[in-house]
Amino acid sequence: MRPHSATSIISILLMLACLPAMAQSSKRTSIKVIVLNYDPILKTQGGVRLSKHMKWQDPHVMTESIVKDLSAASGGFADYKVVQFIDVDAFPEKRDGFNYDEASFLAMWADTSKAHQPDSVSYAAIFRKFDLANRIKRDGIEEIWLWGAPYFGWDEYAMKIPGDQIFYPTDNEWFYRPYDIPDCGKTVWVMGWNYERGEAEAIHSFGHRCEGILSLTVGKGVWDNKKSPDNIWNRFTHLAKDFPDDAQVGNVHGGPNAEDGYDYAQKNAVLSGADDWLAYPALTGKKTMIDCEAWGGPDYHLNYMRWWFKHLPKAPGATGGFYNNWWQYVCNYDAAVRALPPPGGRLQSANNAMR
Repeated sequence: MRPHSATSIISILLMLACLPAMAQSSKRTSIKVIVLNYDPILKTQGGVRLSKHMKWQDPHVMTESIVKDLSAASGGFADYKVVQFIDVDAFPEKRDGFNYDEASFLAMWADTSKAHQPDSVSYAAIFRKFDLANRIKRDGIEEIWLWGAPYFGWDEYAMKIPGDQIFYPTDNEWFYRPYDIPDCGKTVWVMGWNYERGEAEAIHSFGHRCEGILSLTVGKGVWDNKKSPDNIWNRFTHLAKDFPDDAQVGNVHGGPNAEDGYDYAQKNAVLSGADDWLAYPALTGKKTMIDCEAWGGPDYHLNYMRWWFKHLPKAPGATGGFYNNWWQYVCNYDAAVRALPPPGGRLQSANNAMR
């Protein structure tokens, strides 16, 4: 083979340098996370932490499992690195300034009709207490993961985009949830998890994060097949009960064969294009019979979530102006939309958002 000349090598290098970022490697650097585990020590219960006293789950163990599962499902793209795990001996502050203490929380748990309202946590207070805005700017922290008990008041996910500027208008306030998170000059995600429950519920919440941000990007602000029947994100979520001739992967609340919400152990098999999405964007239209054994038991909920995440597209390149790797939007939002601005989108204030 004739060796390349210096001129041709330079030309090749220049050509590669000019390729859009989305056409190059889909890998990204590790995502730095601080985990705050609000797990107060109960002085009247032998000095054990709340989670242990209640015989609930261990958030340390679940965090490790979540990191592994998201990495595996995303082909290594969701590469989370926990830089600090802080066990917090405190109850979080509500947005109205209220705090449970040991006595009031245990009394409330005995009769949850007495739970404090409004329930919403103050993200701003958490950020102040742990100097998170400075940590985010100084140390490159990108996400905050919260663990706590029921009635601690955080949502399953929250996010703050600088200036609350999104690319497409949306009438669905559930997609964008800035609450009272400070503007840190870059997009910040705050996951809110509950150690009364298991990993299935935690990554279920992460799945809703995926649904929200993909609706704001690939979905162009819409997740409604009546309003956007040809949208590729909308089609990904098709269920057989709604689209008997075009079942695809499904959504966080149920797979292609689900007949109701949370129907993860549904044994009824349907013809689905779910596995075709593993080759996206080279969809062939091929369909196979899918039932709950596609993800398997005994924990059908957890295994379904792993299966659903695995089917999110993660190929290099772009189609129709959007990344073929949808994890770019889920885990690399700022860099993704800066390198490949969503087509037809225009930065505008998110007037409909969970405040």
